[in-house]
Amino acid sequence: MEHITTATQFEKTDAVEALANGIAHDVNNLLTAIKGHASLMLNNINPTDPLYSHVIEILSCVTKGSDLANQLLGFAMADEVYLTRMDANRLVRSVMETLKLKGPRIILDVSLDAKPLIIKGDSEKIKQVVTAIVNNALQAMPEGGKLSVRTEAAAILNGTADTFGLESGFFCKITISDTGIGMDGETLEKIFKPFYSHDHNRFPEKKGLGLTFAKKIVKHHNGVIDVWSSLNVGSSFSIILPLAEHKHLNDMPLTQEELMLGHESVLLVDDEQRILNVGRTICKALGYTVFTADSGEKALKIYQEKKNDINVVVLDMIMPGMDGLDVFMALKKLNPEIKVLLSTGYAIDENAQEMLRQGCKGYILKPYSVVDFSHKLREILG
Repeated sequence: MEHITTATQFEKTDAVEALANGIAHDVNNLLTAIKGHASLMLNNINPTDPLYSHVIEILSCVTKGSDLANQLLGFAMADEVYLTRMDANRLVRSVMETLKLKGPRIILDVSLDAKPLIIKGDSEKIKQVVTAIVNNALQAMPEGGKLSVRTEAAAILNGTADTFGLESGFFCKITISDTGIGMDGETLEKIFKPFYSHDHNRFPEKKGLGLTFAKKIVKHHNGVIDVWSSLNVGSSFSIILPLAEHKHLNDMPLTQEELMLGHESVLLVDDEQRILNVGRTICKALGYTVFTADSGEKALKIYQEKKNDINVVVLDMIMPGMDGLDVFMALKKLNPEIKVLLSTGYAIDENAQEMLRQGCKGYILKPYSVVDFSHKLREILG
């Protein structure tokens, strides 16, 4: 067989990526037209009409087709990175706080480094990497389990650096671990290959491109993904990216520091008076009217009296007497459409997941910055 030179390999890769890009755009345009016509049909069909279910199925297929087209587009654009300086802690936090945990019972344990971990990269691409690995971990725990996410700074030197194919230096490690089904050696060798799926029967819609993109993106950021796994024990993926120089710690994009102001009313519920005090100050600085309660019982009394004036409840999970779940369910009886943001410094356990299943609008992990809190409130309030 003729030996293919590196240059030829690059040319073939460029051609495949250009083709994928073109196909993805054309397919998305076609699906947009199909979705438009199907939506018009749906608006003119009574739900009792025999054709109604067929139109619904068409729209469902369009969504799945669009997902596949976007995966192809992601493959074509994985090496197009737009570099900015960012805090990896904030990036990981944003991914984890938008995670949907309404399926099997997953305990979420997030531990972020106390100091900013400044990396230089494309924030959307790195988010895509973290999301792909988290989704892979969730799929590996069909009956539930523990999902752990850690960030830390690490010195990788000499022989270890050579093993990873990296220059010696200081790196940011984002480690995502699960207690799932694990992988044997044969599977580990295949997980980054395009279109590989470990369990196609259970996830026929998954085309096995998420980890392929992840590896490609991290490589373009001069990093690596280190994987450990053991059957019936679990898996661990470490995203290893170069830390920016310390002199750049304050060289952050201003857009990431923008506060989002509001004018609505907030009920803060926490048994720690110091948290209520700082929360009250933060909310007022952001433009909100604030009510506070240091127990679940007081929160219910205040909400009963002022529910027409309160737009969102920020609710602590662990409190003496009535805990977060008890308070949430009681608030739901007073107002089924209530908007509640769970605030917790603990793992997202079964009680927290039950709140999410029952309609809690989201959660924010303690400790959080004023910027994080301001963005989360606007996300909940729309």
